[in-house]
Amino acid sequence: MLRTNNKKILTLIFPLLFAQLLSGCSLTRVSEKSHAREVESLNVIGMSLVAAKEKLSKKGFDCSDYPETNRVQTQSGARTLIQLDCSKRSLELICPQIRYAVLNADPQSFKVVLVGKRITQQACF
Repeated sequence: MLRTNNKKILTLIFPLLFAQLLSGCSLTRVSEKSHAREVESLNVIGMSLVAAKEKLSKKGFDCSDYPETNRVQTQSGARTLIQLDCSKRSLELICPQIRYAVLNADPQSFKVVLVGKRITQQACF
């Protein structure tokens, strides 16, 4: 009888512990360095904006439908570029981490010339 109660308790504890880890912002977090490597490994610079968006979508990023025109500071000075935000959420139920890849394209050729990356750690607050 005691052994049966222990089994029931254990079968209840493990799913609860797993759910706690998922909601506790700990299992699916990535570092900024890992995110930067992931974005750089996509090799989208030089691709058309449409092809780069498709490639990011295949890698799990959700891209906005409409790009924006913004002034961006680059190494060669300020430029007006077309920006498209793409994001990927972690699997946490509470406070998911959101990782962004920002495609910056030349307005004349629509070729990606720069890729920005950032992470929002506390997306729920």
